[in-house]
Amino acid sequence: MSQEALFELGDRIYALIRSYWIRENRRWSREMDYPPSRWFEEPLSQGNLKGYKLDRARYDEMLSGYYEIRGWDEHGIPHRETLEGLGLGDVAGVLGKHG
Repeated sequence: MSQEALFELGDRIYALIRSYWIRENRRWSREMDYPPSRWFEEPLSQGNLKGYKLDRARYDEMLSGYYEIRGWDEHGIPHRETLEGLGLGDVAGVLGKHG
């Protein structure tokens, strides 16, 4: 199996897992991809990055870029075209029924 085929297989698996969680959680939002709030509020207490904390605006920007690369919408939900391109058109139909 080629490296490209392995990457596509990984994308299919991840899209399927993602779709399952979206189907099961009717109130899906991008906040589901956020780490705990304290990571944005409390600075690290040790290590090379001691005193630093995550910047919510930069994290949100990074997350938007990640969604775009993956072919997902602004809420982290795979676009129909993305799922169909991965051979998961039936999954796209199920997600469409759930909004």
